[in-house]
Amino acid sequence: MCKFCRKHAEGYGKWYLNPKSYSEELFYKLSLLDRILGRESKKVRKAINGADSAWFPLPTSKLLNKLDWAKIPVFGRLVKMYGNYLTIHSHSGQVVPLEDALKIVDLSYDHVVYPCMCKRIFKGQDEFKCLNFGPLTDIQRKDPRAWKEIKLSPEEAKEKLEQFSEKGYIHSVFWWYDLPQTVCICNCDSKYCYASRPKMWYDITNSYRKAEYVAEVNRDLCISCGNCINRCQFGAISLDKDDRAVVDPSFCFGCGQCRSVCEEDAISLIDRNTHLIASKIW
Repeated sequence: MCKFCRKHAEGYGKWYLNPKSYSEELFYKLSLLDRILGRESKKVRKAINGADSAWFPLPTSKLLNKLDWAKIPVFGRLVKMYGNYLTIHSHSGQVVPLEDALKIVDLSYDHVVYPCMCKRIFKGQDEFKCLNFGPLTDIQRKDPRAWKEIKLSPEEAKEKLEQFSEKGYIHSVFWWYDLPQTVCICNCDSKYCYASRPKMWYDITNSYRKAEYVAEVNRDLCISCGNCINRCQFGAISLDKDDRAVVDPSFCFGCGQCRSVCEEDAISLIDRNTHLIASKIW
């Protein structure tokens, strides 16, 4: 089980399925220092600082540039350690399949989509595919230059997620400045996602945790079409000597996108915790 679930699931199986993760009480909770200084909670202060869409991408870009330090011998190990600490206490996430993303919609409220900041940074395009929900959305609206939003009903939010899945976007649930506060579902390409890059390029694991699942292929149903290989954004699927699809559990993120293009229903998601290899790789 992912260490986040061990600490925060509280009987709900997964940390992001715990209703408490979506509560206003958790978002507005004041520390002793907050009370002494008469200030807003940490999550509120960070939300106010991050609401300005005109400036938010710039510091994020600068932070990503500093990740190259992780390649420096010896010193790079310290950078990775600090990166893993920082991402736990900031805004990072975990991959979820579509069915879990739909459950999150039922647990949350005040759904809106914002332009994807990742695509804005790396491709210079605005695409409304970042699904946010309260109470973060309410705070962001108070900034005069906050992100433009499209408000959705829960049914519309689910329809959007299904559309994003059809496009091959990876669903990831993101926490907000310390777990388990859940504030959004990112729907992104791994090549643009500012959370997946530290994970895939620099092994800063906590920035983008793998799903609670791993893909598995039924060889008897596989017809060697190769659709799953083209769909996988993590290079986890290949053909074996018998031209049957095989999943490398070391690379699989458990997103489930390979399932959606398999016309033979030969691919399923299994509990990562039951897999001999994948259970040790998050």
